Amino acid sequence: MRAVKAGYSFNLFPEESLSHINLEPTGGRVCVEGVTYPLYRGTTYAESEKVDRLLDAYGEMPIRDYKVKNREQER
Repeated sequence: MRAVKAGYSFNLFPEESLSHINLEPTGGRVCVEGVTYPLYRGTTYAESEKVDRLLDAYGEMPIRDYKVKNREQER
């Protein structure tokens, strides 16, 4: 599973659902049901639109509710 975002929302998708989308890491992380995932996004606007269509079809979760803070932010 991979956490993929568009805008302020994300969802978890199996790798095969993402094979047609070029992704890059955002540097952020989310924690869903005790599992931490690196957060990815589309590499271009067109790729982000593909992610957005997946989120429309499968649902989305707000990043702010699942975001893992960096240790530097906690100090």
